[in-house]
Order: sequence, then C-alpha cells, then structure tokens
Amino acid sequence: MNRMLLAVSPIVLLLTVPALAQHTRTGPHGTTATSTASRTGNSVSGSGTVTGARGNQVSGQGSATRAPTGTTESGSVTGVKGGTTSVNGSTTNNGNGTSTASGTVTGPRGNSKSGSTTIAH
Repeated sequence: MNRMLLAVSPIVLLLTVPALAQHTRTGPHGTTATSTASRTGNSVSGSGTVTGARGNQVSGQGSATRAPTGTTESGSVTGVKGGTTSVNGSTTNNGNGTSTASGTVTGPRGNSKSGSTTIAH
C-alpha cells in the first residue's frame, strides 16, 4: 500500500498544474527527457519519457480526477525491458469525518497487491 501511495502522490500533486505544460531537457551525455502535463476541469494528466544516450527508454503516465466525494488516480511506468507497472487508486470522503483510500499496484509479471485504509480528518 505504501508503494501505491508513493506512486500516486505525484499524480495528485498535478492538481495544481496550469492548463498545459510541456518540457524537454537534454542532459550533457545525450539523455533526453520529455514531459507533458495538462489540466481540464477537475482532471489532470501527465506523461513523460526519458531516452538514454544508447536509446533505452523509460516512460510513464498518470491521471487524477477530483470529485466532491473523493479522487481517483491511475498511472503506469514502462521500463527499459518493456515491462509495465500500473497503479490505480481512489479516495472517498465517507461523510462522517473519515476518508478511505484504496489502491492496487500490478507489476510487469501480472502480480498485484491491493490495500486500503480509513483515516479520520
């Protein structure tokens, strides 16, 4: 569950991005990083790709949607060898002073871990 929260946390932070942001950076040894972030209403999304000097790529994408009753988040990362790890999560305001967060992480071999917790606020 902690890994899911760590993976989703950057996505939730995207809720503060401007309408559209695009960046490309090139490192001193030929590594290139490209990223895009956008916001439409209560939804945000972002993606990025890093290409090493030898052509190896790592890419990722994520999105989050905020509603009056909570949020939903999803994301995935594809590694150099092509394996993809994905994460899906949600938070729900229970209306009684508590919220429930739950999520699932699925690794490149199809193994998944799920968890949930309820917190007072």
